[in-house]
Amino acid sequence: MNRLIVGLWLIFGVAWAQAPFTIVRPLDGARVRETVQVRFPIRSVPQGGFIGVSIDGKFVEAVAPAALRSDRERGHYIYEWNTKARNVPDGQHTIELTLYSGTEGGNPRVLARSSVRVIVANEIKPPAGGIRLQYRWLPPGKVVRYNMTYTVKESTEIQYSGLTPEENTLYELRFKGDLNVLDWRNNLGLISWIVFPPAVRGAPGQYEVLTGKNFAPVYQEVESTGRVRYQNARIGEQLQQEYDVLYYWVGDLAIIPPKPLKPGDRWTGTIVLGNPLRSGDISEVAEDQVPAAARLERFEWERGYKCAKIVYEFTGNLPSDVDVGGIRLEKAKIKFRRETYFAYDIGQIVRQRTTIEIETTQREQPGASGGFMGGGAPPMGGRGGFAGGDEDEGGMIGGRGARGPRGGGLGLPGGAPGTPGGLGAGGQAPQRTINRLTINEDMVLDKIL
Repeated sequence: MNRLIVGLWLIFGVAWAQAPFTIVRPLDGARVRETVQVRFPIRSVPQGGFIGVSIDGKFVEAVAPAALRSDRERGHYIYEWNTKARNVPDGQHTIELTLYSGTEGGNPRVLARSSVRVIVANEIKPPAGGIRLQYRWLPPGKVVRYNMTYTVKESTEIQYSGLTPEENTLYELRFKGDLNVLDWRNNLGLISWIVFPPAVRGAPGQYEVLTGKNFAPVYQEVESTGRVRYQNARIGEQLQQEYDVLYYWVGDLAIIPPKPLKPGDRWTGTIVLGNPLRSGDISEVAEDQVPAAARLERFEWERGYKCAKIVYEFTGNLPSDVDVGGIRLEKAKIKFRRETYFAYDIGQIVRQRTTIEIETTQREQPGASGGFMGGGAPPMGGRGGFAGGDEDEGGMIGGRGARGPRGGGLGLPGGAPGTPGGLGAGGQAPQRTINRLTINEDMVLDKIL
């Protein structure tokens, strides 16, 4: 009897340790969108095994189990297939996983294969008359929290030097930002923007953490189209005396025409270079407004919401030349692209990706040093700029670059105190340098509270 029990436990143990290698989810013929979780049993992969992924018969990548997410409760490994990041067209596709282990004749040994057919459906077909898009601020007290990331990279080319341009990461920033809905009446929303602590900023290997006591709100009165009517920055002498440094953040809202829109519709948008520290009518807050071509590219799913994908683009020159730390930026060329995913069912932005490329030709005066991101005067200072100064300089992305009160924008400060400029090139004769600065901003909905 004891032998029988031992035998049954051995059989049960073998069965528990092994499972057939098969795709559990999605089911064959399923409709999928965005990031697809391809699940298969953990117990089907032996020690030393790995997975090969193919889509429509084309090899994509090989992954080890340690690199996969796991759902221990259900006993699944999860491979995530991001159909949007891989630009997978809508329609039928075949997902195939291959289980490998060891080698045979110098090649990985195939243990098993499993495949399913799915229908990718990211695009949403709108009604013939289009869809009207408008911001919705109800109910008061709602908080829309975003994950914010900024990266800034610079490449420098000295004309006729024969040197290969080098690209450096100058600055990184990560924080959560809250859009607070304070009131809603007469189609106007009263909202505030404030950083939710902590925030982490700095250059690679030199980061600092900013805490909540240093963050100040900016209030705005906004129409349902996203146009700001009035702004009030509660950053006055009293707050300056109470805190050594104040930081602020304002998210840019896409301005949307007040009519039903269809894919392919175009209109003239505006990039507003405003100053978050100034209060009053938007015409007083924003000194520069750059026209941008806007279009509704299509309706599609994004982060689980039905969204309108709106693209804003501009290529041209900044309005005037500016001086930065002894370096003159002459007729700076700018290339701007913003992709806004507007969730029309809830009336909020769920993702906004912005890329700004700035190219300048600089004349460095004898003995001058500094650069786009060096300590000292804020980049693009004077008239609304794309970067701020150091801890004693005001400014941010879309903000004013001129000297402000004690504090600065979280967007792009000029560098940690004491950090030398990245373009420094002292000398007795002026040099002409082509400098390219790339700013990437990603605002992603975290949660609605």
